[in-house]
Amino acid sequence: MITGRGENGMIHLQQLKRSLEEYRVLICFSGQFSQGIVEQLCDSIKGHLSEGPGTKQNPMRVISIFVEQAQNIINYNQVKKNHKYYDQFLESSIVTIGKNGENFFVTSGNIIDNNDLQPLLKKIDYLNSLEPGDLKTLYKEVMKNGGFEELERSAGLGLIHMARKSKSPIEYESYPINEELSYFQINVNS
Repeated sequence: MITGRGENGMIHLQQLKRSLEEYRVLICFSGQFSQGIVEQLCDSIKGHLSEGPGTKQNPMRVISIFVEQAQNIINYNQVKKNHKYYDQFLESSIVTIGKNGENFFVTSGNIIDNNDLQPLLKKIDYLNSLEPGDLKTLYKEVMKNGGFEELERSAGLGLIHMARKSKSPIEYESYPINEELSYFQINVNS
């Protein structure tokens, strides 16, 4: 955890680096996402994961989860374009990729409207309750029929895709910011 600034007011990058190492984060992007940034990060991630020591896993699985998480953030922000907290939504986004033993994880977070929180958590809990075959069937149904009926544009098909690619149930946490907003984070193990 970064605990302060140096004499010149600069952040202690060494502390930041230690925190990233402590949490086993290999790659981190924080800030406003765009399709172009996601594409550039995909190229960097592919190179980084392909060249890493002891990489037995195809980086495309990790990249696909990264893309889905980033795309969910982009789509959510598009839906909330006229929200009074739109600027905070844009600037709150972060995605990290890390390695825990032989497996990778992709964790992302962003601010969301509290009205959207419970429906999102309900979707994730539902997906976590399904067996792999049921997830595959649901994925095909959503592809064919255009999505969960009760779901907005964001976090529908992408969540199903991540649940299918994950080696364990999707993990999530949320933290209230105020009466209207929460910070939501999701973790998918690959």
